[in-house]
Amino acid sequence: MRRPREHGGGNEQNPFCIFCTDEDGNLKSFKEIYEGMVGNFFMPQGMSRKEAEKATADLMSKMPAWKDHF
Repeated sequence: MRRPREHGGGNEQNPFCIFCTDEDGNLKSFKEIYEGMVGNFFMPQGMSRKEAEKATADLMSKMPAWKDHF
């Protein structure tokens, strides 16, 4: 994260981003983030569900909060 406002809950010490956390900075569930990335980020770019799932897995597997899920 490059800017303080990109940290969850507006807390610069929070290691998680605003997309993976709720308003208070608490980490959302894996399922919520996974499905959100598939349906709201990758599929609108024209990917099939299968392609979006692969792209999501590739990206999330590199993120500290989610890498152990893959």
